[in-house]
Amino acid sequence: MRKLFRPGKKHDLVDPSLPGPIEAAFPSGIKQFYESPGASDVDVVFIHGLDGNREKTWTAKGADEPWPKTLLPLELPSARILTFGYDAYAAKWEKGGSQNRIRDHAWNLLTALASCRESDDTKKRPIIFVCHSLGGLVCKDALIVAQMQSDSHIHDIYERTHAIAFMGTPHHGSELAIWADRLLKSVNIVQKRNTDIIGVLNANSEVLQRIQEGFFATIWGKEEGVSRQIQITCFHEELPTSIKGFSKIVVSKESASLPGSIRIGIHRDHTQMTKFSDREDPGFKATCGELRRWAMSTKPPYMNEQRGEFKIPVRQKEGMKTSNQAKFVVPYLKNEKFVGRTEILDQLKARLSFSEESHASQRRVSLFGLGGVGKTQIALAFIHWIKEANLEVSVIWVHASNPERFQQSFSSIAEEFQIPGHEDPKSNVLVLVRQWLEKKDCGKWLMVLDNADDAELFFGKSSPAESHPLDASTNLAQYLPECTHGALLITTRNKQIGVKIASGDGSSMLQVKEMDASESESLLKSSLVTLAANEEEVRALSSRLEQLPLALAQAASFILEYSMSVTEYLELLSEGDSAFIDLLSQEFEAVARDRERSRAVANTWMISFQQIKKQNPLASELLSMMSFLDRQDITIETLQEYNRQHEDGPRSNIELKRSIGILKNFSLVTEQKNGSLDMHRLVQLVTRSWLDKTEASDRFRRKALVCISNLYPFGKFENREVCRAYLAHALAVLELHAANKDEEATSRASLLHCVGGYFWQEGQHRHAEKMVREAFEVHMSSLGETHPATLQSMGNFAATLYSQGRYEEAEKLGIQSLEAWKISLGETHPDTLYSMGNLAATFYCQGRYEEAEKLQNQALEGRKKSLGETHPHTLTSMANLAATFYCQGRYEEAEKLGIQSLEAWKISLGETHPHTLTSMANLAATFYSQGRYEEAEKLEIRVLEARKISLGETHPDILCSIASLAATFHSQGRYKEAEKLENQALKGRKKSLGETHPHTLTSMANLGYTLHALGHLDAALGLMTTCLDSRKRVLGKDHPDTLSCVKTLKEWGNGTEN
Repeated sequence: MRKLFRPGKKHDLVDPSLPGPIEAAFPSGIKQFYESPGASDVDVVFIHGLDGNREKTWTAKGADEPWPKTLLPLELPSARILTFGYDAYAAKWEKGGSQNRIRDHAWNLLTALASCRESDDTKKRPIIFVCHSLGGLVCKDALIVAQMQSDSHIHDIYERTHAIAFMGTPHHGSELAIWADRLLKSVNIVQKRNTDIIGVLNANSEVLQRIQEGFFATIWGKEEGVSRQIQITCFHEELPTSIKGFSKIVVSKESASLPGSIRIGIHRDHTQMTKFSDREDPGFKATCGELRRWAMSTKPPYMNEQRGEFKIPVRQKEGMKTSNQAKFVVPYLKNEKFVGRTEILDQLKARLSFSEESHASQRRVSLFGLGGVGKTQIALAFIHWIKEANLEVSVIWVHASNPERFQQSFSSIAEEFQIPGHEDPKSNVLVLVRQWLEKKDCGKWLMVLDNADDAELFFGKSSPAESHPLDASTNLAQYLPECTHGALLITTRNKQIGVKIASGDGSSMLQVKEMDASESESLLKSSLVTLAANEEEVRALSSRLEQLPLALAQAASFILEYSMSVTEYLELLSEGDSAFIDLLSQEFEAVARDRERSRAVANTWMISFQQIKKQNPLASELLSMMSFLDRQDITIETLQEYNRQHEDGPRSNIELKRSIGILKNFSLVTEQKNGSLDMHRLVQLVTRSWLDKTEASDRFRRKALVCISNLYPFGKFENREVCRAYLAHALAVLELHAANKDEEATSRASLLHCVGGYFWQEGQHRHAEKMVREAFEVHMSSLGETHPATLQSMGNFAATLYSQGRYEEAEKLGIQSLEAWKISLGETHPDTLYSMGNLAATFYCQGRYEEAEKLQNQALEGRKKSLGETHPHTLTSMANLAATFYCQGRYEEAEKLGIQSLEAWKISLGETHPHTLTSMANLAATFYSQGRYEEAEKLEIRVLEARKISLGETHPDILCSIASLAATFHSQGRYKEAEKLENQALKGRKKSLGETHPHTLTSMANLGYTLHALGHLDAALGLMTTCLDSRKRVLGKDHPDTLSCVKTLKEWGNGTEN
């Protein structure tokens, strides 16, 4: 039976024993991976090892390209990166395999590399070799040959070799040689074995000895009185190989090392030690660190890269005392704890490239994002990379938070560059620096404009004369130098400023967001290295602080300063919002945090709030109101509703959009694909704290409540999507605190009423009761007990009690409500008939069918007259009367009325509406009672599938359909199928309705009948006895369901009427 809940408003198999296909032509010779956009200053040459490949050797599993092609250019942007391939297979599965020896491969390397370098006149360029395994022996032998050659293009290879990275090179042989030779001899399928290649790996190999002695003589001998020493680093594997039958270290640390060389271990086996998947790989970092160090030392000052000659710097113009040497005017040291952010750093390296190519315009990039998200730290990491990469670029740091700091930074630049006139107190240092940097004579430069957040400071309406003192309205943007040999990197919280200063398209803007989980956890670990914090604690702290870098650094500082554990800090965070805000307000020391600006997270954001309030009051108001909503999926309609309710009248749509845009520009809110806005949780907490300090909290809390109350519709089925969209916001504003003003009380009660209706519709009756109970109480106290809104709340409160099986309570309220409606509006008013229908439903559930029928007939006739025969309320009365006829055994009448109401529901609401499905289920029950089981089953399955789609798997109506279908299966003798469904229904009802709800007891009894039919007598008796005891307490001893239990137990021989 449907009880009304009154709205108040509105994939060839391959033989694994055979070898796989081979390449038609082995990739040999030189191949270029990367060429610097400008003139490269070094050649880095990769040489693979035994059974290797010039590309695959350097390609990680799952990667499409080798890392020297994809990752290394990001670290060595001014290098040319080459790879050399040769047939190094120890065995071939086909005839005609290569029989080349080490010396043959060495010659091939020399001629290929010399030809490549001669073709583009780069034969004087320094060379760095990176050699894996056998490739190292090929390289050593090649240098021995090159040193002895008089032909300059070959000899230059030796002369220009600057450094070598040997990776797992068997300088003293490998045990793998013996194992491999035995294996290949035993495999008859092998057509060719290169015994020279295998033999050279033996520790007692004469060839190996010759190469070793020759190499030492080459790199440490003297020629024309000049020592020719080559920088060498030897990398060795730390893990045994996974080759079946040879689970050992292929090349030992001792064999992989050379006297006097740097030794570095890579935690991989012999094959995998050359395959790096990303720039965070420790092996990549170690290898790249050596390559970068060597690359930086290959180019002396003022060296002509093409000709290898030194040149004198061109004299500066008269009156200019300066040098082409790059300056580093930065007030901060490198942050050794900086981690991650590789994607943004890579984009900066690409967009702010300092190649020899000329640029049509100045390169400017803005890093924008929420305060404390790490913009300054990224900029600092980038400029220290420039410094370490020796790019001959001057780096200058400008504080842009206020005019005084801006001028102070320009004064430091003038002094460092010794710009003529900078000591003259009458000079405008801002103009001097701008004009100086725009001259090509000063060389390449990068200016970091840090904390450029104030729009008025950079784009004020007034632009004073250069000789005037600075003031808050000065247009500082006019002093930013514009030239193609310089670049600007801006950090700002305000995207709008970033766009204006960068003066470019979207490619000039880089948004900095919170760290990912891995980055934030790494940051905490590096900061708390002295603590024994476990992974779980670090992960929990990272999550609580939303992966925000400044908050993480602040937490680590507090933990260390007060000698507490991570767990203790987490406990402090759990003490409530006030404690959370207090911790976020703690000052601390941090690298590259301006000492004149607060370093606390909370204070950092409050600066942004103040700037927004000054720039656009409506934006500030919207942010304030939003802080009291749920932080996710804040709809634009909510902000439009706030605008409509504005005390000074609604603003224009353009102004509203501009205000929302400002909040997005400051990264205080982020726009989702569906157009809704999300607010950072910590920002939300700090905003509320800010409002508390300005005594504006109550005002915006009330406004949030009123906005959501106006937008939230009554929770009927047709409104469920809208209700879901606003539910989290409704619960958020309702949890703040009780209403204390008339307008607020009305809005709160209305919202409670509507949310209660949604919960009731969704079958969440306990939640519904909580909401409508409070709505009823608020209406009683503010409007009085006879007000229509109070009576509506009373009726809905009764409905929630009825739905929980609390029939006596529901009856009491129902009678009270009905009598009040009669007095207030009369017996035939729709509201009175509504209340009458609900009271009849309570009588029905109590087994008082005659009383229920009397009220239902009265309600039905009244609704036909006042609402019409097809109105949903009339159809509900018709369906409920049919259910009563069914319970009275009047099946033909029930069927007739049931079919009539079902057809009307289909026309009125459609076949899948819950009301239609309830009517269809009731008709199925009538068919069942008439023994028409196939018809009943067909309808029940149809209802069940439709309800699953529209209501979800756990809704009470779904469980009702499952129970009904189970009963039909039982009556058809399909006991096993019935038992399965009955168990499902019973479990679901216990969870959603409770152990003693009448529907739960019905499922218990039905399962008992089925167990008895299956011969499980003891289990059946136990269930039925439990059911009887519960029904006596809940429904009473005279209820039809209770009497049915008594009769059943008597028939089973284990019960009496008492």
